[in-house]
Parts: sequence; C-alpha cells; structure tokens
Amino acid sequence: MAATDLVRTATRVAMVAPPRALVTAGVADIRAEPDDDAELVDQAPLTEVLTVLGARGDWRYVQGPDQYFGWIRADLIFELPGPGGRGTVAVLLANVYERETRSSAVIERIPAGTQPPQSWRAARHGEPYRPPEWAEVPLRGRSAAASRVGYLAVADTVADDEIPHRFPTADDYLKTAEAFIGVPYLWGGTTALGIDCSGFVQAVYRLNGVALPRDADQQAMLGRKVDMARAGDLMFFGDESVTHVALATGAQEFVHAPMKGAMVERGELGGDRKLRVTRRYLPDEVNA
Repeated sequence: MAATDLVRTATRVAMVAPPRALVTAGVADIRAEPDDDAELVDQAPLTEVLTVLGARGDWRYVQGPDQYFGWIRADLIFELPGPGGRGTVAVLLANVYERETRSSAVIERIPAGTQPPQSWRAARHGEPYRPPEWAEVPLRGRSAAASRVGYLAVADTVADDEIPHRFPTADDYLKTAEAFIGVPYLWGGTTALGIDCSGFVQAVYRLNGVALPRDADQQAMLGRKVDMARAGDLMFFGDESVTHVALATGAQEFVHAPMKGAMVERGELGGDRKLRVTRRYLPDEVNA
C-alpha cells in the first residue's frame, strides 16, 4: 500500500459500547412507543440479550438479535455488567506482523472493532513489569502446519473498559464516519481496504453497537420513516427501488461511499440521485 494509505488505515476510530440487558420475563413485549397501548412490534423471550440504545422514564429503547428496534419496560430486563478487558482494534486496519516490530512483514490485517484472540508474554523472573507493546495473535490456517502466530501492536487497540459504555448518539455516528472518509469504494467491501455504500453505514453503526443488515434495501426496512433527516439518520436513494444509502450529517448533507472509482466522501441532496426515504434508528430523545 502507498504511504498515504498506511496513514489512513492507521486512523483511530471512535466507537461506543451501549449497555446490554438480559430479558427477565417469560415473554417481554417490545412496542413502537414507550406505552403499554402502543403497537406491538416484537417480543423477546426469557434470557434473550438486548442492546439498550436509549431511555425514557420507565422504558428502554432496545434492539434484539433479530435487529428490530422498540421500547421495552425497564422492569422486564436486567442490565449486564460492562465490557471486560479484551483488546479491541481501534484503528481502521490493524496490521499483524511476522515479528514484534513494525518493520517486519505484514501477514494479516484486522478491521476496527474486532476483538482478536490475543495473549501477552509473561515477564521473565526478576524482570520489572512493563506494559506490553505487542500481543500474540494466533492465525489458523487450513491445517495445523499452516497455523502460526503474528504480532499486533497494543497501541492499535483499546481496552474494552476504555470504550465509552453508554447510549450511542448521532454525534458518535458522525465521529466514526469521519475516519472512513477517503476509503476507496469496493463493491461488496466492508473494511478500510474497500467499502460499498451499505457496508459503510453498517460499519459505522456496528462500531457504535447497532446492528444493521448488509444491503441497503434491507436496511431501509428497519427503523422508522422520518420526514426530515437529522444527523445520524440514513438516506436511501433509487428510482424504482432502493439502490444506495448514505449517512445523514444534517437535513441536506451526508457522507457516503458513492461508486466504483470514488472514495467515501461528503455530499448533499440534489443531482442525479433520487431520495426515496429517510429512516431513523435511534429514539428521538435519549436520556444518558
């Protein structure tokens, strides 16, 4: 890769880890609004784990494993302890090296948000403790003979307890998206090696604890329709059907991965793309 690409992929990525909660009722109703009389949109069985994305009074805005969003009564869930101490990749692409030096050969690359299996060498007897600079990462091949160990710079990771453990906000999405500006377009791509429109917004949301489907037309089925975009919403485009998606930065502006030969960039409404719908995935009001 070119030097500019290496600088770009080493960019730190903002991310948030929302609380997670365990369902404590046999079957818990999830509703469109924080009201017992609101539309029933989903149900969660006992012990299912939900991601908590907002709060309003005695209700919590959640997303379940089926990716649906809605409101659940707070007394029907139990918030789980925060993240542990595993290292999470905190740059767009972290290199795994053949040896414990950045001048050695790169044998693998790991995208932001990944928690690779890793271990640290214990200090030898009598040596003073020093914070580790490198973590051993096992890389498994198709056979035992093809498996080996690589080295990940600890500086390219963040301890899980250092990631903000709270509800994500629209501003979090924008900070995360900034890191991807300049990443080349790649049909089917989902990392800083190359990314397409739906892969880009999926990655931004994933790094802030929210799951979205892979394709733009699938993403347009979740959340709720809004008349005017605000930062963090998704704008969907297309003539006869949804063919493109962008992350709104305001009512008229967005960030997106536009097309082959281009890069993730800022844009604004107008031109050839027809805005079909705007959808929102966070609650309108979030109480931290």
